[in-house]
Amino acid sequence: MTQKNSRLIWVLLIGMSAFVAYLFSQNQSPEEEQKAKNSATLVNTQVVSLSSLVRQVSSLGTALANQSVHIVTNTSDYLTELHIREGQRVEKDHLIAQLNDVEERARVAELSATLLDQKRQLDRVKNLARTQATAQSLLDEQQTRVKTTQAQLDAVKARLNEMTIRAPFAGVLGLRQVSEGAYLTAGTVLTTLDDLNLIRLEFSVAEYYLAQLKAGMAVNASSVAYPGQVFKGEIKAIDTRLDPITRSVKVHALVPNGQLELRPGMLLNVSVILDEVQALQISEKAIVPLQNKHYVFVVNKDNNAIQTEVQLGQRMSGLVEIISGLNAGDEVVIEGTTKIRSGSLITKVGQ
Repeated sequence: MTQKNSRLIWVLLIGMSAFVAYLFSQNQSPEEEQKAKNSATLVNTQVVSLSSLVRQVSSLGTALANQSVHIVTNTSDYLTELHIREGQRVEKDHLIAQLNDVEERARVAELSATLLDQKRQLDRVKNLARTQATAQSLLDEQQTRVKTTQAQLDAVKARLNEMTIRAPFAGVLGLRQVSEGAYLTAGTVLTTLDDLNLIRLEFSVAEYYLAQLKAGMAVNASSVAYPGQVFKGEIKAIDTRLDPITRSVKVHALVPNGQLELRPGMLLNVSVILDEVQALQISEKAIVPLQNKHYVFVVNKDNNAIQTEVQLGQRMSGLVEIISGLNAGDEVVIEGTTKIRSGSLITKVGQ
């Protein structure tokens, strides 16, 4: 009897324990579920999508005048007139300087008179040669005199023209280097002349982009002197040779400069627009570099973050192009990547 009562007591105790455990599990299941939910890592995510991407290459360039010369003297003499107003815009053939040309003018007048007289004598000898055969030698001699005098006259006229210095093209005069009345020797620099309406922008591009470069491509340039301002132009010429040391090609672009804001010698940041395409782009914060590879965490349907290798393309401000490894519609972690591992359970912020 005692043994039966003992067994009954044990059965009742086991039953009560099971009932209490059931009630406990029923009461605690919402809390346990919340706890499990709280154990997931909070992250921000982004859905990968196609968007417009401007492919471009950047470089540093130097501004050059479209045309630029040093105005120099070709002969030696005193400077009698100087028409240089620094910073003045002048047209082609504008008189810049005049050297003393009294001697040259007198010599031109002398030779002109001599030539005129010799031509009259030549006409008389020609008439004489028609009737007298012996006059042929006189005719040859007179023709030689005329040609010699003509050559001397042309030489003096050329020297006379060198005494007058004019602008070879329209442009802006630089700083004056001489004063009126000074004796100048051949090769003395008077000033500079620059055509600044167009700026020739010189820059170098890596060999990798050579096949994509073409004349007429759009170019954007900026300078620290004008923050926020973009100067637009286009490629004019591409060098036929590459630099064997840097493996880069030299490019010239023309940039309109109607306000004369750009000056020769300025350093400019240059970007060449190569193409505009539709490409996959994500926030650069999603990229996890590991050795020489790049990864992202892709969120699957069970809210697990799966580490996935990707190949990167062009980088923009805050964005990076994805060449392979992702598809449009994939969801990637962009904040919280340092707190998770591949397979980690995540909770999206705001969900």
